[in-house]
Amino acid sequence: MPRTQSVCGEKRGDFVENLKKEDLRVRKTKEAIHNAFKAMICDMDFEQITIKELTQRARINRKTFYLHYAGLEDLLAELQEEIAENFIRRQVSYGNMKDIREMIRVFFETAANMPLFHERMMCCDSYQPIWEKINKRIMDHRRKTNRGVFGLDECAENLVFAYYGANSTILYRQWVADGKKLPLEELIEVATSLICNGMASVVPDGRALSGSGA
Repeated sequence: MPRTQSVCGEKRGDFVENLKKEDLRVRKTKEAIHNAFKAMICDMDFEQITIKELTQRARINRKTFYLHYAGLEDLLAELQEEIAENFIRRQVSYGNMKDIREMIRVFFETAANMPLFHERMMCCDSYQPIWEKINKRIMDHRRKTNRGVFGLDECAENLVFAYYGANSTILYRQWVADGKKLPLEELIEVATSLICNGMASVVPDGRALSGSGA
């Protein structure tokens, strides 16, 4: 009996160890796919990316790729979620103008320090439809977690969130297009002034300061 238990224990240990090795192989394979995909985003438009070249760069065969993804769109969707989560996990509030200014700073500091492939997704024309989906994911979350903060009806609040989400991206894209010549702090200062002048008309303490009423 003791020997049987020992053998069973050894088999169980081997099984767990094999699972760990398998998990490690899967992680390494997916990491290789992701790294190759991100590098290709930096080098070319999405329409030029092929599974053939992707698998060559990742040093895997096509069969291995299809074990993990149905196609490039499936891989892209996973990457979109990764980028969106990078912004979503940063807790923000639209409750007062101080929060709005801090949120603007967080956005531009995060965007300015993101990897090149992320910047390409946001700023390159060919990736703009893809970024719009990412931005929608982010702003849908912001609307859900901040619903009612402006004291407006739902349709009016949707306009406010659309205004903030669109203008932040537009200003960042222009900064990149200009070669990032303006220091980041000046970019944040200008963006804060432009965005807050509009947001002040709907944020409660902004309305009070501007004297524009409800």
